[in-house]
Amino acid sequence: MSKSWRTALVVGAIIAVFAATSAGAAKFITGADIQNGSIGLRDLSRAARRALHGRVGPSGAAGPQGPAGPQGPAGPSSLSTTVRSKDFPAAADDPVTGEVRCPDGMVATGGSVSPGEPMYVVTDVPSADGRGWIGTAHDISGTPGSLMRVTVICTPGSATVLPTGS
Repeated sequence: MSKSWRTALVVGAIIAVFAATSAGAAKFITGADIQNGSIGLRDLSRAARRALHGRVGPSGAAGPQGPAGPQGPAGPSSLSTTVRSKDFPAAADDPVTGEVRCPDGMVATGGSVSPGEPMYVVTDVPSADGRGWIGTAHDISGTPGSLMRVTVICTPGSATVLPTGS
């Protein structure tokens, strides 16, 4: 074979490969060409992913209504509160404990213990029956005269005291 003949053969082969590749690339991919379940979300365009975001299928039918629960207790006729405070004097270098109670028909909804100078709080809790507030503070000054103030916030109602940890 002559050199020109080989060159023509190689050029023809290259043209044939290029033509076959171009024709294959020009074919569009349709849904029939794709196996079901084979395309993942990351294979979709950003615009397609945005269009799918937040889409959900139709809601199903509502289920049957459940039975009605029992009637709860009536709430208080008013939301009035009463705040009571009392000061308790401390002896030098000794703890002082005091309790302030709510009036009859009222329960404690909160409270606080405010130690005087120089005291620190040891106990700051509601009473066991839920109708008062108890505080204990310790005077570290060595001199008598410091005061601890216990305050309780009361509202109308009754208290249900649960065991510790409930």
